[in-house]
Amino acid sequence: MKAMREATIWHVGGEDVRMRIPLLLNLREKGFRVGAVGSENGRAFFEHQIPYFQYTLKRGIDPKADRQSIEQLFHLFRQHQPDLVHGFDTKPACLVPPIAQKAGIEGRVRTIAGMGYVFSSQSPLALALRPIYRHLQRRASAAAQVTIFQNPDDRDYFYRNRMVREGNEELVLGSGIDIEGLMQQRPALDDLTALRQELELTGKLVVTAISRLVATKGIREFLQAARIVCQQVENVAFLLVGPIDSEAKQAISLAEVQKSAQFVRYLGVRNDIPAILSLTDVFVMPSYYREGVPRVLLEAGAMGVASIATHMPGCKEVVRDGWSGLLVPPRDSQSLATAIVRLLVSAGDRTVMGSRLRSDVRDRFSLARVADAYSQIYSRVLRSA
Repeated sequence: MKAMREATIWHVGGEDVRMRIPLLLNLREKGFRVGAVGSENGRAFFEHQIPYFQYTLKRGIDPKADRQSIEQLFHLFRQHQPDLVHGFDTKPACLVPPIAQKAGIEGRVRTIAGMGYVFSSQSPLALALRPIYRHLQRRASAAAQVTIFQNPDDRDYFYRNRMVREGNEELVLGSGIDIEGLMQQRPALDDLTALRQELELTGKLVVTAISRLVATKGIREFLQAARIVCQQVENVAFLLVGPIDSEAKQAISLAEVQKSAQFVRYLGVRNDIPAILSLTDVFVMPSYYREGVPRVLLEAGAMGVASIATHMPGCKEVVRDGWSGLLVPPRDSQSLATAIVRLLVSAGDRTVMGSRLRSDVRDRFSLARVADAYSQIYSRVLRSA
């Protein structure tokens, strides 16, 4: 095996693999050669001179597309022979280790970034898929030297169902937040004032949710809670940010969102999330999706925004109820509304809880901490390969 400082590490993800760029840059500073594979265009990677390879990856169940993904990844691995590949996200975490093993890649790591739709939904399809999911996860765990978990609940589930061997796993909270980079994107005061005027938020308290528009992200509960709160509190504005999704029955349609237009303003996809968070008084994460550790919740916390999340794996690793924010039961719009009102009427609670959350995120979820943990894992795997 070549020296650690010459080892090539590839991160393999999906349509948002660009979110790994700060982590890859940090790993490059530690001496690794880095690259990425994803299903999005690679413009962001070119700017940082990170080698990038695009492949086909479809969200949801699509056997034909999955076969295509497997073939493309195998040829990429076989042709370029990186020293270690690290699969993120639901499908890549399952697909990458067996493919890499077959292609002769010596180092194979994966991250379980939440349990996803199969364990978030109670639909007949999701229930039917769970045994298949467990089988695929056992297979992937056997092919990987290390399976990384982002929260202890997911790790415990894998243990109970014999989906990972003890000693072949690590717990690394989240994927790391580039706090300094995030704060640098925060607009100047004059720009924030102009944005507030543009969005007609002047003189209003702002409650924001940022998410794909799918049911398991708690979008319906957010819309219902907004209606309840607006009947109790004056001068409050609710913002919903994120893409319309196409996940079949899980999708929330634009028409459904527009029915609540009197109470919630839907902004669609935005590329100025730090600015939106800077205008936000209360951030809401109403998800009952089995998250790993939600990045946007960490971003809100890093910026000191008072936050409310559901008592779900991943979310409860970030927010400590009554201390650094509020936790509410999932799928409970009335409890969510009550928590929102509590923070809206108390500027003191918002300030104190937001400050505590910012400190927690800096101490426990920083990019440097995650990069250090990954570096140690990679070095151990490569030494033993």
